[in-house]
Amino acid sequence: MGYRIDIDQAGCINCGICMDTCPVEALDMSRPQVPGIETAGLGRPQAWMMEHPVQVGECIGCGICIGECPVVVMTLVAESKETRLAPRQGPIERPVVSAAGAGWIPLASVTREVLKREHPSPWGDLLQWQTASRAEPWQVWRSMQQRGPTVPIAPCQAACPAGTDAGRYVGLIAAKRYDEAYAVAAEVNPFPSVCGWICTAPCESVCRRGVLDEPIAIRTLKRFAAEHGQLPPIDPPAVRRTDKVGIVGGGPAGMSAAYYLARLGYPVTVFEAMPVPGGMMAIGIPSYRLPRDVLQEEIARIVGLGVDLRLNAAMGRDFTLSDLENEGYRAVFLATGASKSRRLGVSGDDLPGVVPATLFLKRVNLGEEHHLSGPAVVVGGGSTAMDAARSAWRSGASPVTVVYRRGRAEMPAQVEEIEAAEREGIVVRTALAPVEVVSRDGTVIGIRCTQTGPADADADRRAPWAPIPGTNEEISARTILVAVGEEPDPSILPEGAGIEVSGWAGIVADPRTLATGRAGIFAGGDVVSGPKTIIDAVASGRRAAASIHEYLAGVTDGEREILGAVRYRTGREPQVAVDLSTRPRAHAPLPMVQPSSFEATQVGFDERTALAEAGRCFRCDAVYAGPTFDVTAGRRPDLPAPMPPSRPATHDIVGGTP
Repeated sequence: MGYRIDIDQAGCINCGICMDTCPVEALDMSRPQVPGIETAGLGRPQAWMMEHPVQVGECIGCGICIGECPVVVMTLVAESKETRLAPRQGPIERPVVSAAGAGWIPLASVTREVLKREHPSPWGDLLQWQTASRAEPWQVWRSMQQRGPTVPIAPCQAACPAGTDAGRYVGLIAAKRYDEAYAVAAEVNPFPSVCGWICTAPCESVCRRGVLDEPIAIRTLKRFAAEHGQLPPIDPPAVRRTDKVGIVGGGPAGMSAAYYLARLGYPVTVFEAMPVPGGMMAIGIPSYRLPRDVLQEEIARIVGLGVDLRLNAAMGRDFTLSDLENEGYRAVFLATGASKSRRLGVSGDDLPGVVPATLFLKRVNLGEEHHLSGPAVVVGGGSTAMDAARSAWRSGASPVTVVYRRGRAEMPAQVEEIEAAEREGIVVRTALAPVEVVSRDGTVIGIRCTQTGPADADADRRAPWAPIPGTNEEISARTILVAVGEEPDPSILPEGAGIEVSGWAGIVADPRTLATGRAGIFAGGDVVSGPKTIIDAVASGRRAAASIHEYLAGVTDGEREILGAVRYRTGREPQVAVDLSTRPRAHAPLPMVQPSSFEATQVGFDERTALAEAGRCFRCDAVYAGPTFDVTAGRRPDLPAPMPPSRPATHDIVGGTP
């Protein structure tokens, strides 16, 4: 099994760029065998001529040749059998260059790819050949450029909103350098352990290993690094600044901004309305999915930098925006999130038994009374709906049913969340839309739903779903938990605040700088974007910190200064070996779960499994990183085979369920 590089020879212009840019020298240029257009005026093929590319070595799937081909005639194909390779074509007998400097010049003498051996450049330090991100296929010859941020990064890093260098920490795990792996995972994300448990892992969806067999289990490897490594001490900031910064909201966006501003030397105060810090990480995600000690440890690390954390301090109730400005805060970051649950919007949705899912989860996570009994129905298909359903089951409700108005493929929740809910006995029903909450004497007894279907059978997955007449049915329920979406609460902003609010109640901020219409006031995270993921909020917090630094210190690139302060430098890897053998993705054993227990029982990887899984990585980061590495591709029998995944039967997973 491996990669095959297909070339449309009819469209190839024989330029040789793909050969010269391949970091593992898997491509060569064939030589013309018969007279053709290349030999015009010469009568016969010459020893220095090149025709079309041929694959002569193992391809690691980095895609550089695909992106660099100026006429876009190359395709990467994963093969289930061993790739057939052509023989290497041998050295090219180059024509003698005249004394005047005229004559043929080989491409390799004037081009350069970041991973390969250095070649002299006719432009000196002014302009060099290097790979470049090309957004559109028609954008050709993008390699001739000055050095800058357009140099591509590994797909996993590009997909991460925070820009986490996943390939680097996965490679460090494979080398058993766990402390360094943890440090790399934490350099652009102050919540690496949290993300190791609950990140939606957009990096895995673009992992190039997935083209060959299955994506790397990047998230679980991050958790392994956090559990087996130790972070180095944080150096004090190079400059101690006097401009005070206030942050309203102690969730992932607010605490991330506080972390980066503290690393830059600013005195920071975080105002959190809840009695616990962490925002929705603390009050919206159940402890069986995110252990509280994991979250508390990471928040304590941020507070330990000198951040002043004030709990039970709500803007609009305990202080105003003007109060902060009058107290000398030169900049304020609004990161109040989007925890206000939307109404169901049907008859009877104001009855006592109809509860916002976010309110229910808040009660559960703060230890308030949350015991349920009888059947419960959760309306919605996202992560909040799955968390509410599984928490309702643990709180005594039975049976628990999730209803979602579209198909299963359209459910926003991760597939693994849905599967976990079903393993615990929760019924997930799709293509059902609520039309009425049914009650008797003011008490909820059920919810009436109608079946739905795509309005246009030929439309794509985004097609609207419409009710199907005459398909109503009633589902018994004593409790209905509403998880049809969350939105910000604009009540924290008084009239005349000078901050624009959108039609859906979100704060309007500049998409690049996160600045609002009021000088010195910034806003980010869910309060601007609407509900997104934790890693999105972390990225927004860092962007806000960079903009605040630019605003207060007058610098032009706050992000660059932040990264300069937090980047963890790892030692060089003289050689990177890429494993092209077929190896299944590792899975952690499924947890044992007991009703009424909110204990976290999901285990991570043991060392043997983690090393085997990390060894599957293609190290795209090394391919793009620079001329430090010697990449070799092949089959690696030296890697430990992962332990077979433990997948017990349902009655072993859920205690007491036959």
